[in-house]
Amino acid sequence: MDPKKEQLIVVVWAGLGRESVGAAELELIQQALLERFGVKGSESPASIARTLADHGARLEHPEILEADVRWRESKMFALFSPEELNLATLEDATAWVEKVGALQRQFESEKNPVAVEQLRTRVLQIRVELEAVATSPRVTNEQRELAAEVADWLMIWLQNPGIFADWLGLRRVTPDFLNRFEPQKST
Repeated sequence: MDPKKEQLIVVVWAGLGRESVGAAELELIQQALLERFGVKGSESPASIARTLADHGARLEHPEILEADVRWRESKMFALFSPEELNLATLEDATAWVEKVGALQRQFESEKNPVAVEQLRTRVLQIRVELEAVATSPRVTNEQRELAAEVADWLMIWLQNPGIFADWLGLRRVTPDFLNRFEPQKST
């Protein structure tokens, strides 16, 4: 963890004057991190609790576990909300896939295989849904093509998330991709 974040966590906790750390304290610390560092200040309750334990805080383990589960579920559900899961344009799809990758890397860095597997399961479900859209006569040709393309992206991500960003960068400069998705240049 960033030493500046760690320092703020300890300072905020000390300022609360509480003997132990539970869900309420973690929420206050999360808010302070977000206020100071913006979205880059986002830390899981478990990560904050680990930092505080290293500094001698007494932990309320059941509360911390429950807070951590709620926090992770909220991040996961937000990613798959109708507002976030707007794959109407190539730019929307690219932004969403990048968020999936960032969340996966975060869960892996936190050594949380359960969250990684839940994310993979949900991405697989989205891929199946996109494959259905790609063959649906009820949508436009452009929507079918985009759905098929993003379904292919997700297949690669599911097979090997570690290479996905590089693969996508290469995919986006192939003649096939450019012919299908880049607007025709007027002459």
